[in-house]
Amino acid sequence: MAKGAWNRDAGRAGEETRMELVSAATRLFGAKGFEATSTREIAAEANANIASIAYHFGGKDGLRMACAEMAAEQISRVIGEVVLKSDPQGDPEQALKIIETAIAAALGFLLGQDRARDLAAFILGEVARPGEVFERLYGQVFQPVHSRMCRLMGVATGRDPEDEIIRLGVFTIVGQVLYFRLGAHIVARRMEWETFGPDEIASIREVVVGNIRAFAAANKTGAGS
Repeated sequence: MAKGAWNRDAGRAGEETRMELVSAATRLFGAKGFEATSTREIAAEANANIASIAYHFGGKDGLRMACAEMAAEQISRVIGEVVLKSDPQGDPEQALKIIETAIAAALGFLLGQDRARDLAAFILGEVARPGEVFERLYGQVFQPVHSRMCRLMGVATGRDPEDEIIRLGVFTIVGQVLYFRLGAHIVARRMEWETFGPDEIASIREVVVGNIRAFAAANKTGAGS
């Protein structure tokens, strides 16, 4: 084999190992917590040599940050692209549709993708203990996406996007979506669903979109006056 081809193959294998380690660490950190998870466990889960953690990430802390970067990338790909790059051009109805599209995408990912469970558990764990990783997630994802959704809801309602009611309202919208992931077993049991398939996700989406529209209508400038 030519030297260049060998280097490419080695590089590809190294990247695959790196991704397997990030995936395994995200799963274990979410399930057990960062402190309770050993590098030996992560390496075994990823079917990798324990030394590869130091090689690729410099250690367990570096791997944790890589997990956060992966989480930020996933969220940005699913919801951030829609929210951050769409312009309603001052149209209240279009602003609502952008929010609804983003929320529908988030529901589809969180309920329709197996890896989303691990991702949500990892993020929840980091949110519960603010630190460097939380700051990275907040700066790259939480703050910009929430702020942009507030601006969209401001267009939809005619209110200042930094009004307390708008900021809290956006949190309630996002919270609904997260609950269906974090409380998936409760929801499935109470609804007597065996799984979250396309029909079940569509039913959830219809209710959440209805709640978004109800919030916008109730808080529209001049509503109830």
